[in-house]
Formats: sequence, structure tokens, C-alpha cells
Amino acid sequence: MKRYLIVLLLLISLATFGQPLRDINFEYLYNPNSAVRLELKPVRNGTSYIILYNLEVKDTASLMSDYSLEWEARNMLSDKEGRPISLSDLVVSRHASGLQGRGTLSAAEAPRYLVGKVTKQSSRRAWLFYTALQPNYPVNNYLLKNGFVVTDHYVRTTEPVNLGLDSGQWIVSYYDDNFPAAAPAFSESQARVSRTMKVDSVFTISGSDVLRFPAKGLYLIQRDTTSTEGIAIRAEDDYPQYTKLASLADPFVYITTRQEHDKLLAARDNKKAFDRTILGIAIDTERARTLMRNYFRRVELANRYFTSYKEGWKTDRGMVYTIFGIPDEVFKFESREVWTYKTGRVDATFVFTRSSSLFDPDNYILIREKKYEKTWYDVVDLWRNARY
Repeated sequence: MKRYLIVLLLLISLATFGQPLRDINFEYLYNPNSAVRLELKPVRNGTSYIILYNLEVKDTASLMSDYSLEWEARNMLSDKEGRPISLSDLVVSRHASGLQGRGTLSAAEAPRYLVGKVTKQSSRRAWLFYTALQPNYPVNNYLLKNGFVVTDHYVRTTEPVNLGLDSGQWIVSYYDDNFPAAAPAFSESQARVSRTMKVDSVFTISGSDVLRFPAKGLYLIQRDTTSTEGIAIRAEDDYPQYTKLASLADPFVYITTRQEHDKLLAARDNKKAFDRTILGIAIDTERARTLMRNYFRRVELANRYFTSYKEGWKTDRGMVYTIFGIPDEVFKFESREVWTYKTGRVDATFVFTRSSSLFDPDNYILIREKKYEKTWYDVVDLWRNARY
């Protein structure tokens, strides 16, 4: 029986090598326990793409001897296999949990989808990650921190960074908007961002300058402010894991009443008042501790995975992730993601559609439906009783 199980696992692993991208369960993209994570971030640079990547593995001891990273090109999500492709001008650096680097592809020869295939040789297990290479992709620069490429959508305030493409002058626009949290999954209306955002301040830097972001908020770095090209980044001072009392009140908006949330907001600088409110929700001290620990672990992960022009937990995917957790299935299509929960306390499917902008080319919006209302409140009740 054991031999048959080994053969079955081997066949499952090998099947990943010849599988359409649209048929893969990408649950591992948002699972902190996944053995492998590969972040891909394309940058459009004239007649070429610069591909930024960051590979993290749990088993760092065998990284160099047991793991391989290969690139392939696919033109359709339905293609079962791709053709091997190489990045030129490849720069690779080792860090504490893996590898990161950057390479170049000619735009004329670039495929529609660039796939990174990470293989663990000893187990014959493979993970696929991909990014679309769009001709009008608006991101035209990237950041370096201590010589490493920044693949996250956030940095710490005052943390020194440099522009990866350092020629000429660049204009930095700062937006101090307090963007709204996502509306619940069942809401018939959603918290919308204004079509126009007011620029709060502007400064200019030379491409070779050390860049610091003096205040938390959204920054847009452009060569030309009349263009639809640039690089957007959030700067935060307590992120992605919240450690300050002042940061804890806002994310509770999803599981508290309006009155409770108002009390938490008013208690930002008063720990005793904050603790009293949480204790009133969770009933006893042990439940309150469990609620805080579990809830803010979800918020931290939402910030890591889904930070956009606003904090990760405020986005639609971040909201669903915070409340319902790691989806059992994630299927990715050209303009949407489909998440399914079916093995825990939740039986629901959520569909997110791509809504690209200069501030976030990979933003997704939830298709809200009234049918989610009962599921939402059932899970909120579990949270409030520290049972989720």
C-alpha cells in the first residue's frame, strides 16, 4: 500500500509539469505554510521588460542543492506546457530565506505569460508561478533596498531605498488619503475611492539619490506626471505586523458593531480602555487573547499578500482573507480569481475581477452578493467568541 501511495504522489508531482495554468489550484500563493513562494514583478523599460523576483523556501538548508528555478513562456492559460526561456543580464543574490534577483526580456520576444517553475529535485515536486507581460504595463521603475530588489508593495517610512533605473529626474507625489476598508462581501454597495485623488505634496529626486518616504501613505514616482506610467508604493511605520496600539483599532471594523468600533478608535492611546472593549466582546481574558492573536495574524498576512494603494487588510481580497482565512482552492484566469472554501466551517465561492490602475495594475474587486450575508455573520460570531 505504501509503495502505491509513493507512486501516486510521484504522478501528482510530475503532472504539475504538464498542466494548464488555468487548471492549477494556486492555494499555495496565499498559504504561509507553503514550502515555496515566488514573487514576480515585471517592470516595463522601453523595449524590454525587467523581471524582478523573490524566491523564499522553508527548507533553506537545501536551497542550493535541492531546488531549481526555471523560466518558461506560455501564450495561453490553457497551454499544457511552455517553451523554455532565459532572462538576460541576470543578477541573483542570496538572502536569509532564499534567492532574489532580476533579469531582462526583450519586449519583442516576450511571451504573454512568463512562468517561474520551482522544483524540489529530491521529491520531484514542482510549483508554478506566473505573471502576465502586458504591452501597456504602467510600472516603469523599481526600488532597491540595501542592494536587494523590493518586490513588496510597501516599505517602512524613512527606510532608505534607491531607484533601480536611476537616470534623470523623477517626481514623487504623496497622497495622504485614508482609504476606506472594503465593504462586507454581502454589501450591495462598496466603499469606493474617488476618481481623482488630491496630491498632498510633491518633491523631485535625481535617479541616483537615496530616497526616503517621510510620512506614511501612498507615493507615486514618475518621470512625467502627465503620463500613465510610474511606480506606486505604500510607506508604513508599523507594518505588515501591527505592534502599536494605535494601529489595532481600524482592522476590527469587520467584526465589531459601530459602537464597539467607535470605542476602539477613541481608545487608540488608552490601553486600559482598549482592553475593556475587547474584553466586552470576547467575554473573558483567555478568549480575548486568542481573538487578538488569531485575528491580527490574519491581518498581517493580508498586509503581506494584498497591499495595494491601500493597506492589504482593506482590499477586497484582504478582507475575505482576514475573515475566512486561507482558501481551499484558488484558480486564476485572465481577468479574475476564484476562491473556494469547502473544507472548514465555510462553504462559499468568491469571485474577484481585475480592476487595474496606475496605482495597482494587479488590483482585484470582489463581486459582492447578498447570499454571503448569513455566512459572513456566522463567521463573525465565531470570531467574537474566539472560536475561529
